[in-house]
Amino acid sequence: MHTLRTCLRDVAGATRSPAVFLHGFPDSSAMYAAYVAPEERDAPWLAGRSIHVLDFPNRHLNPDFPARRALAGGVLAREFDALLDALVAESPTGRLVLVAHDWGATHAWRWARARGGAGVERMVALSVGSSFRYDVGEHGFNAFTWLYGLWFCLAWYAPFLSRLVARTIVSGGGYRSDTWPALGRDAYHYWDRPRLLWEILPQALFGLHRRPEYVDFPFPVLYLRSGFDRIASTRAFERTLASRPDCRILVRRDWNHWFPEQHADEVLPEVRAFLAG
Repeated sequence: MHTLRTCLRDVAGATRSPAVFLHGFPDSSAMYAAYVAPEERDAPWLAGRSIHVLDFPNRHLNPDFPARRALAGGVLAREFDALLDALVAESPTGRLVLVAHDWGATHAWRWARARGGAGVERMVALSVGSSFRYDVGEHGFNAFTWLYGLWFCLAWYAPFLSRLVARTIVSGGGYRSDTWPALGRDAYHYWDRPRLLWEILPQALFGLHRRPEYVDFPFPVLYLRSGFDRIASTRAFERTLASRPDCRILVRRDWNHWFPEQHADEVLPEVRAFLAG
């Protein structure tokens, strides 16, 4: 498998749902170091839980990048679903507590939606909401910021540009990493952006290719996002969160997209409070 499952702690005789950490582009599960530190594991929100992380292919911890043909065949979505299904089967409650950022959150929402919310006890969604649209009715001219994907995919189709692409992500998006010059290798999941031109552009201009929003999820959600991440959310999703007493939404304009790692001192207290119950 290209996706790596690591068990950080297996609690014998556990009665609480396992915690599963999912990362996004261009990170690895190392972004959660503060959240799963040994001194944190006995805090009320993690006490008695088995702890797992899933690593998509990444240059940091899991450099097992799939071939383009495998990507086109949906290999990563199948692996992700199989791994989460297996974790649900092993869970003493038949449910999981998910902490997911960016691409990990995108897959987690897709998986949860397909199951009707079964298998999820609670979810901490970082940066990405349950539904997102590219149309101008929802986002105005910001709907066209999806074009960034065409730039990112150049690291895949034109490797000689990968360092330039990486530099723009660092300078424009606030990403920090000792290995950032090589992050073009992590852009593999943008391989399909040229193909999406005829799907996303009509959606942005004419509202075509829409799917009904996923706002009837039965599990509590803590949603944290930066101002950067408005495109990955919708007003209906955020209104739903604001209307439900079991959910919480927090938007910070002074954060960038990588706030879960760069501002763990502020994010972790929110996560602790939400998952301690």
